[in-house]
Amino acid sequence: MAKKTEAYKKTEKWWLGLMILFYALYNLPGVPPYGTPHGTIIHAVFTVLPLWIISYVGMIMVHRQRRLKENVNALEKDPMDEEGKEGSKCSL
Repeated sequence: MAKKTEAYKKTEKWWLGLMILFYALYNLPGVPPYGTPHGTIIHAVFTVLPLWIISYVGMIMVHRQRRLKENVNALEKDPMDEEGKEGSKCSL
């Protein structure tokens, strides 16, 4: 049987929409005019910074909603922990 996937949540839809909007604004041709330092700073403030903020905040929010499954094998106690620790007595 095929595994049923969950529908996208409201947070994910907003995140995707905002990412697409600011990416489109970032890639407008001729904005800012080439060679103007003030235009470049304004362009960065209104497109690059929001893209960074939206991407990282969105990743954090989505990770909180959809956590990855924990690896059960990684949580088990390693049998080498007590005997094979670095700095322990070596037997040659």
